[in-house]
Amino acid sequence: MRIVPKPGELEKLQKEREMTDQEFADFIGTSRSSLWRAKLPPEDNRFSMGQDVMAKILKKFPAKSFEDLFFLDQLSHECYIDEAASTNTDVV
Repeated sequence: MRIVPKPGELEKLQKEREMTDQEFADFIGTSRSSLWRAKLPPEDNRFSMGQDVMAKILKKFPAKSFEDLFFLDQLSHECYIDEAASTNTDVV
């Protein structure tokens, strides 16, 4: 599993502040390219979000909880299918 931003949440925070990508990245304290990668869908191979970026986002939005901004995403369904097959559990 990995931690990803809730879909559209970063864009919503940025839009509320009427900031460009560069202004929002500067506000958070990260690069524009790091922000761009964090805003990509998790399925995109270019998606990336480091713990440092998550920490900076949380620090800039103290009224938001971790759960307001992020969630756990499954990297691959295959690992669960393989695990279930090895324990003879039906996978739906």
